[in-house]
Amino acid sequence: MERPLKGKVALVTGGGVRLGRAIAEGLGRSGAHVAVHFHGSGEGARAVVEAVRASGGRAEAFQADLSDGAQLEALVARVEAALGAPDILINSAALFERAPFGETPLASLDRQWALNARAPFALTQAVARRMAAKGSGDVVNVLDIGGVRVPWRNYSAYCMTKAALAMLTECLALELAPAIRVNGVLPGTVLPPERTTPEELERLRQSIPQQVLGAPGDVVEAVLFFLTGPRFITGQLLAVDGGRALGSAWR
Repeated sequence: MERPLKGKVALVTGGGVRLGRAIAEGLGRSGAHVAVHFHGSGEGARAVVEAVRASGGRAEAFQADLSDGAQLEALVARVEAALGAPDILINSAALFERAPFGETPLASLDRQWALNARAPFALTQAVARRMAAKGSGDVVNVLDIGGVRVPWRNYSAYCMTKAALAMLTECLALELAPAIRVNGVLPGTVLPPERTTPEELERLRQSIPQQVLGAPGDVVEAVLFFLTGPRFITGQLLAVDGGRALGSAWR
């Protein structure tokens, strides 16, 4: 089986759950040595490590609170000591809190800002220094059509932080070129919140031009496209949403 990322070191934040887990496992199947970051999802992170190792790859799990700058710097150093300096950074960890705008506590905004925007900024700084020393690297930010293409009612703080990450993606594509490429994927309805009712899911499906819900594998393939496809691509935001951002009837 072709393993296009063989020998590459990939750090995936939030790699123990949801899309982060799917991406980490996909990178492992493609031959990458995977550093699976987690905060509270240790069981999931360890399961990813076992899956990657079972497929013949290398993987280690690393716990850290990315809202803590000291832990963030230490995380990168620990990954480098265990697997080598990262060639790939996937900023997937995120916090998603629902509240009407007028009832959103500033503490909630601060929490989401710290993880969804500030952490990718600081983590990319730390990793980019090592990538530059190696002469190349790739950063892929996991965004959301919410806040970038589609505003979501009752998620203003979340959408704002993801919009900031989208602009950061484009800024860093300029600043870190030519050695380091920076791109972003914007999942649509791929893994809806667990509290979503069957009726809401059906309304969502009908609002998507392709008339289907997405799967984690769709996002993994988009990430792999950025990592293994044409090198003449950077600063791009790729919506993986079945066309939903073109005009959704559901909010």
